[in-house]
Amino acid sequence: MNRLHDAADALARTGAYPLLSIERLFATERVAAALEARRMESRESWRERIERAAETGVASLPPADLRRLVSGIWTERAHARLAAPIVEAAATRGRRSLDRALIAAYLIEYPVDHAAFAPLRAAAAAAADRHAWRWRDAGATWRLWEGPAMLGAALAEAGDPSALLRDAGLVGRLAGGAFVSAACADAVRSAR
Repeated sequence: MNRLHDAADALARTGAYPLLSIERLFATERVAAALEARRMESRESWRERIERAAETGVASLPPADLRRLVSGIWTERAHARLAAPIVEAAATRGRRSLDRALIAAYLIEYPVDHAAFAPLRAAAAAAADRHAWRWRDAGATWRLWEGPAMLGAALAEAGDPSALLRDAGLVGRLAGGAFVSAACADAVRSAR
């Protein structure tokens, strides 16, 4: 607190900032303490988060934890049994952020060999249709939830594959995901 007070005094002496009130200093200290608590909480390791989900059940997880698990559970073979309940819990909440996470997990990971792939595909399709957003149109136009075959065939014929991917909403991390890789593999096979 003294360092913060000294810094405020130094700024006030330069004339760049008005002298901070003691109430504002206390508020700043409370914010700093809250940020430190959040930082310590985020240090919970991935394994600890998965273990907590296994112990308490995924239905009771806060949305932020559920969103992180939806995104990352696909590489955790030791905890593969949690994937389907995580997908179900995220899908039943109907939150836009969780719907985005489900769609991103489907498109980035495209875990066709995972036991929970079918629930993920169904949840991503339902999430895309739940809101009036680009995923509803892209999913219908490119039949994204049926697999990458249609996109792959279009990529094989496309003069500008980047524009086609943008049209399908597959930009950034999504363009580098396993779904687009599978569509590219389909494009190569169909071009032979």
